[in-house]
Amino acid sequence: MVKVRFAPSPTGHLHVGNAKVALLNYLFARNQGGAFVLRIEDTDLERSDASYEMSILDDLKWLGIVWDEGPLRQTERFDIYRSYAKDLLDKGLAYRCFCSQGELETAREVSLKKGEAPRYSGVCRKLSEKEVFHLEESGKPYVVRFKSLNKPITFVDSIHGEIQFPRDHVDDFILMKHGSTPSYNFAATIDDMLMDITHVIRGADHVSNTPKQIMLFESLGIRSPQYAHLSLLIGEDKKPLSKRQSATRVKDFREMGILPEALRNYLGTIGRSVNKEILDMGELAGTFSLASLSRTDSFFDMEKLYWFNKEHIKNIPIEILLKELDLPSQYSDRIGVLRENAATLNEMKDYLDIFDKADMSEEGKVHLSQLALSDDFVTRIAGFFTAPSSPSVDNMVNTLLEGSGLKKKDMYMILRIFLTGRKSGPPLREILQLIPNDIIVKRIDSYLDESRRI
Repeated sequence: MVKVRFAPSPTGHLHVGNAKVALLNYLFARNQGGAFVLRIEDTDLERSDASYEMSILDDLKWLGIVWDEGPLRQTERFDIYRSYAKDLLDKGLAYRCFCSQGELETAREVSLKKGEAPRYSGVCRKLSEKEVFHLEESGKPYVVRFKSLNKPITFVDSIHGEIQFPRDHVDDFILMKHGSTPSYNFAATIDDMLMDITHVIRGADHVSNTPKQIMLFESLGIRSPQYAHLSLLIGEDKKPLSKRQSATRVKDFREMGILPEALRNYLGTIGRSVNKEILDMGELAGTFSLASLSRTDSFFDMEKLYWFNKEHIKNIPIEILLKELDLPSQYSDRIGVLRENAATLNEMKDYLDIFDKADMSEEGKVHLSQLALSDDFVTRIAGFFTAPSSPSVDNMVNTLLEGSGLKKKDMYMILRIFLTGRKSGPPLREILQLIPNDIIVKRIDSYLDESRRI
């Protein structure tokens, strides 16, 4: 059975790039009738925080990503990693390294001065059993290092094809750090093995870790999973998406008023070849394949995300929108009109003021002042809404145009500002019957009072 995993570190809120990784793992599992495992890689004891874990789980649920197993936490599995480290030591596949941080830093600086990539020299690999025994007895701290297999590594990536690493790419990397905490590569490999992970689908920034993990699997006598390295999300500077450029956390998009349906639709199609763009979760899973994914990094386009959000706002059931907006059913008619133009839920909330508040935006006031409308003309507009029945928008425009010297498009904008208090918004013809006449009259009267004081 296909089994995949998403393994975030709870050192911050869920990044949109990691959300993409989680979603594509989930879609692959659902497409293959497999299982999706959630694993919390919390071995960074200083930076990991339970509040971040809760935030990540909440964001995944919000996106509709449901795990079949987990969450499994690496901090609850330290005894397992220590046991496998001891086994590798006993088999001569790993060794204790007593080099101090100062010694390692000096060696690193020497390598950099020579223009070489820093790598561990393997000096402690040559220690005799007697020397190791005495160093341990003296209480000198050590780490456990893997004995690199010193051979080239080649694997076939499901997205990028064959990837090769030279013989000297993998040095004797650390398995267990000071304090007996596991390194990332060691813990990830042991967990992938014990959890029967068949496919490791992760960001392309992890490609360099793959040969280390393949060597570990080989030393453990286990076949490694199938690897697939996803293209990264990049910003306008063509560098990995960062908070310096725009919103990057799922939390940010939620606060902006992006629907979960829209964000997962965008993340589930960006960098993919698809026959149509608007897809629900079932369609995303049903059409998903690793072969459909691009090898090149994908530009994260906020305007495109807004487009997806607009489309989903227009098409999802009103009941869902009301729930997202925390509004009672009495608002159905208003939301039904507002949804046609809003790019975000926040815009919809903002537009609700049209119905209940008689204020006018500064942009609207400036526009009207530039037209130098007479008080009599403005009063005529108010008269439409004090009459027993109001005419249609088109009738008002045609009536007001006579002798005004204004163009029809100008008249529509004038009416929009007086009716809604804004220069943009939902279609006037649809919204007119939903705005209380007394609110419109108050808005016009307030404008007249203010213009007379100037």
